[in-house]
Amino acid sequence: MKQDIHGHTVLNLLLSAEKPLSRLQLEGMIESEFGSEVCFHTCSQQGLTLTELLDFLLSKKKVVELDSGLTANPERICNH
Repeated sequence: MKQDIHGHTVLNLLLSAEKPLSRLQLEGMIESEFGSEVCFHTCSQQGLTLTELLDFLLSKKKVVELDSGLTANPERICNH
C-alpha cells in the first residue's frame, strides 16, 4: 500500500532547504524520507503523483520554479 503524503509536507521540505532544489533532488529527498511507494494529496485533490502535485502547486504559485530549482512561496501557503 502506498504511503499518502499531504502536499504541505513537500512544501515544508522546500521551505527547509537551504537553496532551491531541482525536481531530481526533491524526488531523492522524498524517496529517502518516505520510500518509493508514495502518493500525494492536497486539501482538494487525492492520489497525485509527485509530478501532478508539483504541477498543481506551481499553478497555485505555492511553488516557484527558478533557474536554480524549485522553492516554496511562503506567502501563498495556507496555514491549517
